Amino acid sequence: MRTITASQSFNNYFVNRSCTLFPSVYNSTSEIYNSTINSTIQQKLISNCIQYALFCIKFLINRRRVKKIFSIVIVLLLVIGASSQELTQTIKGKVIDADSEIGLPGATVIVTGSDPVIGAVTDTDGYFKLTGVPIGRITIQVSFIGYEPQVVSGIMLSTGKELFLEIALKEAFSKLSEVVVKAEVPKEEAMNQMATLSARTFSVEEARRFAGGMDDPSRLVSSYAGVTPGSIDNNEIVIRGNAAKGILWQLEGVEIPAPNHLAGMFSGGGVNTMFSSNMLSNSDFFTSAFPAEYGNAISGVFDVKLRNGNSDKREYTFQAGSQGVDFALEGPFKKGSRASYLVNYRYSTIGLLQGLMPNITGLPVYSDLSMKFYIPSKNTGIFSLWSINGMGSIKSDMSKDTLDWETNMDSYQYSIKYNLTASGINNRYIFNETTYMFTGLTFSATKYVNDNNYYLTDLTEIPVTNQNEINSRLSLSSYVNKKFGRRHTNRTGVILNRISYNFNVANNTNVPVNPAPDFFVNSKGGTFSASIYSESKINLTDNININAGIHLSFIGLNNEFVTEPRIGINWRFRPKHSLNFAYGKHSRMEPLRMYMTEVPVDDGYERLNKLLAITKAHHFVLGYDVKLGEKTHLNTEVYFQKLYDVPVIPNSTFSMLNYTSETFFTNAMTNEGTGRNYGIDLTLEQFLNHGFYYMITSSVYSSKYVDGNDDEWNTRYDQRFVFNALGGKEWKFKNDNIFGVNGKLTILGGKRQYLVDYKKSEEYKYVIYDETKPFTVQLPAGYFVDVSFSYTVNRPKVSHSIILQAKNLLMQEESFGHAYNYKTGQIEPYGLTIIYPYISYRIQF
Repeated sequence: MRTITASQSFNNYFVNRSCTLFPSVYNSTSEIYNSTINSTIQQKLISNCIQYALFCIKFLINRRRVKKIFSIVIVLLLVIGASSQELTQTIKGKVIDADSEIGLPGATVIVTGSDPVIGAVTDTDGYFKLTGVPIGRITIQVSFIGYEPQVVSGIMLSTGKELFLEIALKEAFSKLSEVVVKAEVPKEEAMNQMATLSARTFSVEEARRFAGGMDDPSRLVSSYAGVTPGSIDNNEIVIRGNAAKGILWQLEGVEIPAPNHLAGMFSGGGVNTMFSSNMLSNSDFFTSAFPAEYGNAISGVFDVKLRNGNSDKREYTFQAGSQGVDFALEGPFKKGSRASYLVNYRYSTIGLLQGLMPNITGLPVYSDLSMKFYIPSKNTGIFSLWSINGMGSIKSDMSKDTLDWETNMDSYQYSIKYNLTASGINNRYIFNETTYMFTGLTFSATKYVNDNNYYLTDLTEIPVTNQNEINSRLSLSSYVNKKFGRRHTNRTGVILNRISYNFNVANNTNVPVNPAPDFFVNSKGGTFSASIYSESKINLTDNININAGIHLSFIGLNNEFVTEPRIGINWRFRPKHSLNFAYGKHSRMEPLRMYMTEVPVDDGYERLNKLLAITKAHHFVLGYDVKLGEKTHLNTEVYFQKLYDVPVIPNSTFSMLNYTSETFFTNAMTNEGTGRNYGIDLTLEQFLNHGFYYMITSSVYSSKYVDGNDDEWNTRYDQRFVFNALGGKEWKFKNDNIFGVNGKLTILGGKRQYLVDYKKSEEYKYVIYDETKPFTVQLPAGYFVDVSFSYTVNRPKVSHSIILQAKNLLMQEESFGHAYNYKTGQIEPYGLTIIYPYISYRIQF
């Protein structure tokens, strides 16, 4: 048996159950599920949210007021939208070699279908500029002698902002015929040319367009095959049965902590990302067998890029909605120079509401500031300085009138904060037309504060957690990219990390029994890690290419040396058919506290897990892709992942593969644990064509682990299947305004939870779980529907956009486990049914 501590339950809530602003229905007496309690403060949260929702309803549901507001909005939109002038915009960009990433001078760029033809030729650095381009969806065709021509379609152009494109051309292996065949840019592939499969590019435009995307990269990729969303109101994702803590986040080419507001310290999920979509450029997402340049990742990789500001003129973006209020400013440092700046500040809408209505508590308040400065120089290369900074907090004061308490979730008082900062300076130096070097120096830090107390019915205070934890990292990353010829490109680099920590923790490991904390940590120190990698892309023939590499790491905390070979093969055996295979060995450090925590012993302090090895895995993926049409493709991937050296507790069912919420514990661990994930992913996708697109993804998988007793169980994330169907349609009107409708259906296998020991739970008036048979309970499958409506009004030099989204339109219940009911003296299921709204208005000028 195990008694779940309040800090454990609370952390699980904080990471996985970030608060819901507009709950629709709260149900504590629905069908009983045997499950794990994920929250100690949900009841208080729901009460406060309902109070706020009722306030909003009373304010808005007034027929005269609604009619008046609706009429004003319609008149304004008609006035704004009325225009007989032809609206145009400017497109700028750069054409580069796909392998060397060097600009291509003399490439031809035209807007297809334009009459007269709108086109340009790139300058000596590969830059181009197209003026007078009609707004709406457009298609760009790019051609250059000796390279495969490319067509980029579905580009959205609005009047409020100039557009910058970076288009990569692949060098041709055989002499091109006089008849040029247009090749569509493969949107299903990653920008990283070393990737073989299980990778694709995601764009800012998709994050705004896809139903349920909510301008958030994590929520966007939850629609991709192999990805399981954590919950309705949280952006945590599970990749092919792996916990979100195994994901590598990389920003501007260097590793950073998971950049999510209120991310907590374990799962990596939170309310939303710490940088607005206004900052993003097209980025890559990997779900398996990633290239050799990526280390410290065992489940997936987010390789995020920030865009450069407009280098020709100043532009502004203002956005207000349910997620927050954004303001972005960008422009040139000096006219005629390519140097630019981009700054974005955001403050949570909930934070503003709390200031107006102080009685609303238990809701998250957050803000973030992001920036990028792009500074090219003549002799020392291109410099970029970037920074993301986020602050988040959540607190609640319980009622001192115990008659108000319904469950023991009402008897907690807490205050938590999570802050993150990450800043870097990068340099890209071009030696010649085939070689460049990238160097990045980065500092990042996170601070987590958790003060949590539990109260008995006689108001006796039981301290639960008093935690103050700081983690920081100083990183140097550098690589040289060399194109040896049209058939071989190599990238070789080094990564150096100095990692520091400061833990100050008092924790109660058995709240129902202990009147005071019984576990204390007060330690600080540091360690280091170093990695060297080399990877090559080799084009054996026109139809066969190989991506091969190796990643070598040294971990200073346990003096461990890890060798990670990687290889991928792509064979296009017919013009529209390709087979792919990839293998990679990968590894990931667990949260630093697992290795560095010192616990008190008779003669001082002892580090329990100082020799613990890091977790490792073998990835095998076999894929088949067929193009069914010009913009439609079908992809199938079969995968197997073998995990080993997994930390487990001897004679226990605990494994780090299921680790999400435990703050600290006193058990020594060994590397005897293993795990395996296998399954099949399917994707049928039509990219935007004549205003219509769809994507159908399905994953069937199994996720198992072996514990410290050498017994095999289902992991916490073994939900067996996930199915997504999303699509949308947009219409462009004669006045150049655009209306879009998008929808998404998700069918998700039920979550896994522990059995409840009802007898002991009722005795202690506290939920206690039976860990002897972990995750043997699976909840019923869930059905989730998201919808999105958008309307963009284009006027000369300014555009207005309104986006309305609703997550969980079917009001599927989200189970948070169980709670002890003071009034009935019984253990009851604890759940929430919500429709999560997303409303946003954006103006660009």
